[in-house]
Amino acid sequence: MHVAIIYNPLSPESTRLSARLADWLRARYVQVWRGVSHEGRELPAPERVDLIVALGGDGTVLRAARLAINWGVPVLPVALGRLNFMSELTPETLYDGLDTLLRGGGWHDRRALLEATVRHQDGRAAPPVIALNEVLVARGEVNRVLIIAVEIYDAQVTTYHADGVIVATATGSTAYALAAGGPIIDPRSQALVMVPIAAHLTTIPSLVLHEDAQVTLRVRSRHAAAFSADGRDPVALHEGDQVVVRRAAAACTFARVFPPSTFYARLPQRLRRDS
Repeated sequence: MHVAIIYNPLSPESTRLSARLADWLRARYVQVWRGVSHEGRELPAPERVDLIVALGGDGTVLRAARLAINWGVPVLPVALGRLNFMSELTPETLYDGLDTLLRGGGWHDRRALLEATVRHQDGRAAPPVIALNEVLVARGEVNRVLIIAVEIYDAQVTTYHADGVIVATATGSTAYALAAGGPIIDPRSQALVMVPIAAHLTTIPSLVLHEDAQVTLRVRSRHAAAFSADGRDPVALHEGDQVVVRRAAAACTFARVFPPSTFYARLPQRLRRDS
């Protein structure tokens, strides 16, 4: 078996654990590739990878997931950061969990992805972008409310006067979408969720959408706007530009050890705010 370990170089705990884990795996005759989680940068793929272990918070997992999607392998998140909705294993349960996976146990948790395309008013279209959590159309540097027209399939649904609009996967429903007031969706669901950010006098605070829905967000205000996917570098948008969002054909697979009920068992603790 070949395992890639992705760690956060800014976290001493992540760095130390990655070295210990590499030694532990090599002692079991597992081939190991170890690399850092570069923000917004793709790492070259090793010759062969069967599993990626991501040591960090949800940000590290997002970057590891991008690699896992490109390489076509599952990712095993291990909770080290402050936000850990995607992880079920901790440093204390990591070795027992990996032992289970190495012996052929566990299961694959297939998560939906978003595909978003920016189409500019002048006819230019950027290459599609893939996101695990969410895509966002929000105001730029100017502190002005945006006007964003929303079309679902070919139906004009509403026009938001808001700071922005989020379209998220079920995985992303516990991230920015939740902070903006959206619902929590079972992470294995293929449904999408649309949530406006600080919308003014709207009758549609959020929507849970069918997995095949296509959402078009069209900028109708003169003020600066921006598009971003999973917190990556923003793309400037102008009046008349639009972002078309749908569920991607590809998916992201998480390697799991505990049963699906674990998400619900740990949900109250994960939602608890420390004082």
